[in-house]
Amino acid sequence: MSNLYSLKPSATPNYLDITFQFSPRKPGKQVIQLPIWRPGRYQAQNFAKNIPVLKAFSGGAPIAIHKVASSTWELEGTELVEILYSYYAIQPDAGGSVVEEDLLYINFINCLLYVKGRENERCEIHIEKPAGWKSVCTFKNGGKYRELVDSPYIAAPAIFQHKWKCNGVKFAIDVVGSRQALTKKLTDAYEKFTQTQLDWMGHFPVKEYHYMLWVCPKPYYHGVEHTKSTMMVMGPPDRDAYEDLIGLGSHELFHVWNIATIRPKELFPYAYHQETPFSTGWVVEGITTYLGDWFLFESGVWTKQEYLAGLLGNLKLHFERDGQAQQSLEESSIDLWLDGYGTSLPNKRVSIYYKGAVVALALDLKLQAKNGKSIRDVMQAMNAEFGQLKKGYMKEDFIRICEEIYGDSLQDFFRDYVEKSSDIITDLQGILAKSGLKFNYDLEKGWTLH
Repeated sequence: MSNLYSLKPSATPNYLDITFQFSPRKPGKQVIQLPIWRPGRYQAQNFAKNIPVLKAFSGGAPIAIHKVASSTWELEGTELVEILYSYYAIQPDAGGSVVEEDLLYINFINCLLYVKGRENERCEIHIEKPAGWKSVCTFKNGGKYRELVDSPYIAAPAIFQHKWKCNGVKFAIDVVGSRQALTKKLTDAYEKFTQTQLDWMGHFPVKEYHYMLWVCPKPYYHGVEHTKSTMMVMGPPDRDAYEDLIGLGSHELFHVWNIATIRPKELFPYAYHQETPFSTGWVVEGITTYLGDWFLFESGVWTKQEYLAGLLGNLKLHFERDGQAQQSLEESSIDLWLDGYGTSLPNKRVSIYYKGAVVALALDLKLQAKNGKSIRDVMQAMNAEFGQLKKGYMKEDFIRICEEIYGDSLQDFFRDYVEKSSDIITDLQGILAKSGLKFNYDLEKGWTLH
């Protein structure tokens, strides 16, 4: 039989009651694991802190289950094993889980145990929700655990949807919390940048994709990428969130290629039970940040002036906040696991999002100036060599492909922009100038781009 998960809201507020059933492959010790982190946020979050206790049964009889590490348990079972536990679900962000009277929102990676070494086995999930409620989830029973924990679930009394097809792929925007967010202006923008991205890459890895949006009661802005969906949390309901929503949606959609499909070797496959530092976070997030905005311009959602304003915003976020940072971009990619996403020591770390976007901008313009190629050629080649062949890449692979498209060495560029904490402003100004853009600092106006 498949591994079986049964979930329902608990009688205790904000808790989710969970039953996990599996059949041991062989008698003896079974190692039970809960993920300590989730893809899309490269730091240990230790979700097990939200589980008070586990109870286990084998063949219907109680058996001992021992906690042996922060997120690991062991038990002895010979027949069908059943584990009962509750999960405290009050994390209202795009990577969390929430159980409330009018909402059931679950990121399964937070709360579903698995037998270590059996992440690729088929599983089924049954969720008990109030009668009449609507739900959205891209997971289909019979899929693997890895697919299940990559598929957020949301249920509520009402879900407002907009559906369309693009290049043969089914798309939907699913909104919980406020019908007002689903404006024609928003749906038109989503259709435009979706079409542009699919045409630009030429191959979309999935047949159906959902933009899932929870309009929450409090001020919030967060999104998390998945292979077949993105989960976005935005609030409050009376906020004009159009600009944030188009930027977030465009960013998260490109992650379908740039992490869900084209993935660093260290993350292929994901090792949920341990920290997995990697040095190419700037490729994952920096290129996606740069292109997420560019797609809004290329699709006609943004004017040129709006695009340049967004580009200037990213440049300022790097140079004004992290311009004096001591770490290289490569070191800061690794140190996400150490420092998390909050503040670190003053002038220590750079943002893999914003300095990464600066690297992507400079690389794109260098390619265009040299031979008319662009970062599009790089990402299509990365997809062909790694993404579609389900192979992980290393930094050296990315640099090699860039050099092949550039037609010359880029070692100095990547040394100064990625591997060292060099002052790049003069070089960047020169690259921008060749494209007709002036990026300067004025004592009265600050940084300007025109």
